[in-house]
Parts: sequence; C-alpha cells; structure tokens
Amino acid sequence: MTVARWAPWLAAFIVWNGAFDLQVRRAGEAFTVAQTERWRQQQPPVLLRDAFTPDVHRAAVAASGAAGVVLLAGLAWSRRAVLGAHR
Repeated sequence: MTVARWAPWLAAFIVWNGAFDLQVRRAGEAFTVAQTERWRQQQPPVLLRDAFTPDVHRAAVAASGAAGVVLLAGLAWSRRAVLGAHR
C-alpha cells in the first residue's frame, strides 16, 4: 500500500483528534470557570450533562467537518498522484 492511499486517512484522523481535543479542553475549562463562579455566588451547580455534553457534541461535529475537509482534499491529491503515476 502506497503512502498516497493511507496518508489522507491518517491526516484526517490526526486533524479530528487534535480539533476535538482542543475544543473539549476549552469546553472543560469554561465549565470549570462557570461552576467556580456559581459556587462563589452560592448558586447550585449545573449538571455536567446540561452544560458540558452539548459542548462535546459541538466539538465532535466541528472536528468531523474539519477532518472531512482534510480527507476530501487528501483523497483528491491521492487520486491525482496515483493517476499521474500511471501516465
């Protein structure tokens, strides 16, 4: 199997993981800050499923979109590389 065949998939996988991890980390930090502020104001905490889960869903969708773009571009590049080699 040549690099041209698996490189787009690897690139998409790396982009998805990086984008998802970054967004989930930011969501976790925002959740922690919001919970700390609620605690300081003596308000009840927000449940994780109510405040954090929607952010994780959005992160998965955004990461999938970014990985999809990378994958499509990589597959187009791969196709051109394979077709160019056969000429």
